[in-house]
Amino acid sequence: MAEHQKRQLMGIAREKIAPLQDAVDLNIATNTEKSALTEWRKCRVLLNRVDYTTAPNIQWPEQQSVIRRIGS
Repeated sequence: MAEHQKRQLMGIAREKIAPLQDAVDLNIATNTEKSALTEWRKCRVLLNRVDYTTAPNIQWPEQQSVIRRIGS
């Protein structure tokens, strides 16, 4: 279950990062898009560090709050 949750959250992060990274790569990103990209990338790194084998005592990063804050 924890592994599934981690994969699901990583998928959300990838979906959010891809178009933001495209905008940066094409030099058409707004400052808001650049900031969102940085936040999503930080979330992805922190989430990648989660050891789901320690379930149920997993220390999840604050990704859920970041997802709510920067962008559904």
